[in-house]
Amino acid sequence: MKTTPIAIALVLTTFLASCGGDQGPGADPFGATTWQLMSGTADGTALVLVDGHPVTFRVENGQIGGRSACNSYGGDITVEDGVVTIGPGFMTEMWCADEGVMDLESAYHTTLARVTRVALEGDEHMLTGDGVEMRLTAQPEEPDAALIGTTWTLDTIIEGEVASTPASEATLVFAADGTVSGSTGCNSMFGNYSETGGFTQMGSTKMACEEPIMAQETLVNEILGSDATLTIEGAMLTIADLEGRALVYRAG
Repeated sequence: MKTTPIAIALVLTTFLASCGGDQGPGADPFGATTWQLMSGTADGTALVLVDGHPVTFRVENGQIGGRSACNSYGGDITVEDGVVTIGPGFMTEMWCADEGVMDLESAYHTTLARVTRVALEGDEHMLTGDGVEMRLTAQPEEPDAALIGTTWTLDTIIEGEVASTPASEATLVFAADGTVSGSTGCNSMFGNYSETGGFTQMGSTKMACEEPIMAQETLVNEILGSDATLTIEGAMLTIADLEGRALVYRAG
């Protein structure tokens, strides 16, 4: 993923007493759970959530991570004597066009940077600070989408540590007979697939498109033409090669 510094230098204090249990230095108040933002305010102004663009927060193996409505973000986390420090952080640099998404993302990171305390209230975590408050609950588990019969639309292109949005809409549809069809963003394509053996006998139409789209088509063809692995998590399908490149599709 492409990384850029973001203002996450959090100190979350007083969680030992408020989260309950016998938690010593190094304890994690969040557990192996993905938490989702349900509401938040900063200086009396509400963070406006956007349907289909959740804001999530997770701590695992000394790392914080999640999705801030549009982009993925992360960073280091340490816990010592009841003080949790998060940062420095990173965030991918994609642009989401749906109304309000980028405003929510900006507001979330600005609010997160002002948090100083975490408290467990029933099933919820409250992140608070001077003039800010965010309420998080455990994110419901999302059932995995079906590989076969779903129209998968290209959402993100990953090349090493760089994540980018597609230059043009690209799709994949897998059929029960082992065939696959779709688009690279420029040309229609077709071929065969196996969940364990990748893609074979791939072909396509031969139209020419503008350069950014042709570059996308070349990458799509290269990844699908390799010994690609297919992984489905919720509504996302990741097709990855052995060179650190991946195509991330969303069920739609």
